[in-house]
Amino acid sequence: MTDLPPRVLFGAAYYHEYQPYERLKTDLDLMSEAKFTVIRVGESVWSTWEPENGRFELDWLRPVLDGAHERGISVVLGTPTYAVPPWLARQYPEIAAEDATGRRAAWGGRQEVDITHPAFRFHAERVIRAITARYAGHPAVIGFQVDNEPGPRLPHNHGVFQRFVDDLRQRYGDVETLNREWGLVYWSHRLSTWADLWKPEGNAQPQYELAWRAFQARQTTEFIAWQAGIVREYARPGQFVTTCLAYWSPGLEDDELTDGLDVTAGNPYYDMQDSLTMPEPPHAKLPGQWMDHGAWALHQSADRIYSSRQEPFLVTETNAQAIGGTSDNRPAFDGQWRQAAWALVARGARMIEYWHWHTLHSHRCAHPDEGRAGSPRPVT
Repeated sequence: MTDLPPRVLFGAAYYHEYQPYERLKTDLDLMSEAKFTVIRVGESVWSTWEPENGRFELDWLRPVLDGAHERGISVVLGTPTYAVPPWLARQYPEIAAEDATGRRAAWGGRQEVDITHPAFRFHAERVIRAITARYAGHPAVIGFQVDNEPGPRLPHNHGVFQRFVDDLRQRYGDVETLNREWGLVYWSHRLSTWADLWKPEGNAQPQYELAWRAFQARQTTEFIAWQAGIVREYARPGQFVTTCLAYWSPGLEDDELTDGLDVTAGNPYYDMQDSLTMPEPPHAKLPGQWMDHGAWALHQSADRIYSSRQEPFLVTETNAQAIGGTSDNRPAFDGQWRQAAWALVARGARMIEYWHWHTLHSHRCAHPDEGRAGSPRPVT
């Protein structure tokens, strides 16, 4: 495990670039008054870092880092690869992730891309290197978050499927071995050549589904390890590299993915008010509900993050204010945030970082393709 400060870090994600008016000094002074020790910055605004293809604007973050450092507040710097800029979507429409029907993901949300596509990787690497080369040496930066909540999609793009076939060929050697191991005599699914393997959208075989999901998770693991490797070329000794995990993501195998990181970080969100009373009132879980419900579930979410590496962990996002739809906007009762924070610390959290410092002035966004059972979930 990487060296973390001896005290539990306390803070929030902070996006000065979202503010419609200047208030950086006011915000940082208020953070200092609230005894903040950490903020997370930079991971959501690729189009601010690189407004046009190859034209970088990097200096806007320096006043945030300098101001934080002056007040003794550490910074976790994020790479912005989970939200691609419009110019990249316009110039490379083929990087859009495709669903099981072959329909390309519509632009306008986040995480719409096939993360294995060479064009996306080229531009992602370029912006990662530009940001980390500029700011890895800043004394406020204690670590890096690469990407954000990886694995929310299972892209069915042509190149992804062909790599899946190649992966099976390497694992099984020939179709007769695959036929035998998968029991493809059932329902007349025996293959005579690798070209016979049907596409995932038509599949009803559980062994195929398991292999497809495992392959997709390995793509996510490789993507995060690839980013971590780039960042480590610039990181100073003692700076950690992590990513924040949303454990319900379908393309995620957390215990494998975190092997390539220095510390696990997770985003536990939970229902508050009566949901945290003991004993909790009767509750019918709605289809697609993504927030944990019940005091037991809050503790379980922390245990899940701990289990990824069997080590203390970071909380990069958790409840702070209104998130999601209006039906989710139930602020905590007096004392509940403090209770929840101590519950997470008791389970191994070495950082409690809320999402986020201020309410969005423009609008609340939701990604229609995220969440359990395809339900909306807040963009974080």
